[in-house]
Amino acid sequence: MTILARLKRETRAAHDRIEAAMDLERRISSRDAYRDLLIRFHGFHKAWEEAAADRAPDRTFFERRRKTQLLVKDLKALGLKSDEITQLPQCRPLMPLSAPEAVLGSMYVVEGSTLGGAIIAREVERRLGFVAETGCAYFRSYGRDIAAMWKSFGAVLLEASSPEADDVMVESAQKTFDVMHDWLCETS
Repeated sequence: MTILARLKRETRAAHDRIEAAMDLERRISSRDAYRDLLIRFHGFHKAWEEAAADRAPDRTFFERRRKTQLLVKDLKALGLKSDEITQLPQCRPLMPLSAPEAVLGSMYVVEGSTLGGAIIAREVERRLGFVAETGCAYFRSYGRDIAAMWKSFGAVLLEASSPEADDVMVESAQKTFDVMHDWLCETS
């Protein structure tokens, strides 16, 4: 079984748990609710990117996948000022990211969320009228390159795969789902 298949199988329950708890219907029901959701995502990504950057196995690969700048763009489009954004709470504590394999496992969750983000983006546009330029850059993330970005991420996972590395990646992905769930659903 490939590491991608193992990650999908062994994190399915955690994925389903966060999806059910998110109550996306409510969180994109109004401009304010949507802004609050983006604030929570910002708090997760800002903290996560700072923690993961130094341990990522390939810095250039990692840098191309940062999402905080997209969230800042969206929050500014929704009326927050730069100084307000820098004061937003950050997700603490994070999951341990002690090795490159742990970062890759955690990235599985973060990168996987871009696939669902494309679906969310369509719903945000339909309900609230936001597009990438007006408050939905985060959920649009890679735009038309989403499949190519996922495929290149999968190739990096497969290259890093070994029995020991796979165990670390799966454990890190599971912990990332747990931390993300607790953070995003804290104020639900």
